[in-house]
Amino acid sequence: MIYRIFIIILLGVVFILYAYCVNLESFHHEKRADGAVIVRIQTSNLYKEGKVVTTSVYTVFSDGTIDLKTTFLPQGVLPEIPRLGIAFCLAPAYDTFTWYGRGPQDNYPDRKTSAMIGLWKGSVADQYVHYPRPQDSGNKEEVHYLTLTDKQNKGIRVDAVENAFSASALHYTVQDIYEETHDCDLKPRAEVILSMDAAVLGLGNSSCGPGVLKKYAIEKKEHTLHLRISSKQ
Repeated sequence: MIYRIFIIILLGVVFILYAYCVNLESFHHEKRADGAVIVRIQTSNLYKEGKVVTTSVYTVFSDGTIDLKTTFLPQGVLPEIPRLGIAFCLAPAYDTFTWYGRGPQDNYPDRKTSAMIGLWKGSVADQYVHYPRPQDSGNKEEVHYLTLTDKQNKGIRVDAVENAFSASALHYTVQDIYEETHDCDLKPRAEVILSMDAAVLGLGNSSCGPGVLKKYAIEKKEHTLHLRISSKQ
């Protein structure tokens, strides 16, 4: 169902400009008596005077369900962090996005009270807002579960195990958006980029006023993203 998968720390433009190196610190796997496979991965995103240590534990059950718990631990002196999370790349067929959380418009930690909590549905293509200069768009706050499905209503489902999370489903990666300066030059990918975050930076108003208020910035402390990933039949 998922034809390609990748996991990254999504630090947007700051990641592109300031993250000098990503180190694989450890990789372990084991098989439990009940048949479940557990994979533990730890990486570090290195910056000039600090790093973000990411630890992911995958528990893959015999029915294909995946329990994924990821912790992000910022250390040292770091720039403002736009987001901490993971991203999956799905086949183009899974282009119907349904979520239970804030919507239907995109919303962020400091721009979400007008977005009501409910069950929302739309195409992936409609999630991105085409501003004259490409920028972060399509985020949904306080998501409890989501699905990405094809025309037969089959696909992937992701549930929050502990806290609700932030999510977006777009035809662009973070790098695609930040590498372009004009919307007319931004080319959509065929595949679907599903991003799920433990923490997202507020928008602020730095284009014509102050930046992000401190209470909407990402605290330099441990953040946890705990998800259950399963098939939608």
